[in-house]
Amino acid sequence: KNMTSGYKLYGAPLSLYTGKARSYLTFKNIPFEEVFSSRKVYKNIIEPKTGVRFIPVLETPEHDFVQDTAVMIDLLETRFPERSIIPDTPKQKLVSAILEMWGDEWLLLPAMHYRWNHDNFPFIYEEFGKIAFPRMPAFIRRIAGKKIGSMFKGFVPMLGITPKSIPAIEKWYEQDVLPSLDAHFAIHDYLLGARPCVGDFGLMGPLYAHLYRDPASGRIMQKIAPNLVKWVERMNQENLPLGEWLADDEVPDTLLAILTRQ
Repeated sequence: KNMTSGYKLYGAPLSLYTGKARSYLTFKNIPFEEVFSSRKVYKNIIEPKTGVRFIPVLETPEHDFVQDTAVMIDLLETRFPERSIIPDTPKQKLVSAILEMWGDEWLLLPAMHYRWNHDNFPFIYEEFGKIAFPRMPAFIRRIAGKKIGSMFKGFVPMLGITPKSIPAIEKWYEQDVLPSLDAHFAIHDYLLGARPCVGDFGLMGPLYAHLYRDPASGRIMQKIAPNLVKWVERMNQENLPLGEWLADDEVPDTLLAILTRQ
């Protein structure tokens, strides 16, 4: 059975984890079709097949549905061992896993804060409105998107993003995260050299879909971290040549600077 065709990624441009999954599938050269998750797709496919309302969802050629990006990557690494993203050596493997978790768990805070507490409107309401009414005029999408968006905005304080913590989150992100990543990507194409690892894809979720793509945080990234911007754009490119991780299990000093401060 030919397993290289027939993958479908149900997602959306504004979705954090869709950004991670899309970038991974693109790097692996796995042919896939991206299906925009409109309200209809949620109702007819995502909810009945997964029991939840989360994206992205990957449909395999055998019509199995996988919802968690970590599970997707594990499954596809087994099926497509070439262009592996898991380093073979112990230190690099550990650092890659730590940075994947850092992206998934910690960068979620600035990703959510900058999206909902900064001026991304009406852009973000229109984006959410496309899910509900993809074919309607922009002003209708905006009204519908505001309704859906306000639900997501309600999650923000539940993540510990409150008037009390916001100054610390912004200081950490703008004076530590962005300059540190910018310094690293000024020297290296990816986290561990000339080839992306699991950690790169973990960072891609929050750094692309929210922090690069939303207008307010996008301007901040362009200003403070132009080399990080180049990395985000590289991570979305097709048919990239396959480089190598650094020799002798080396972890760059620029990464150690990030790891020791978190």
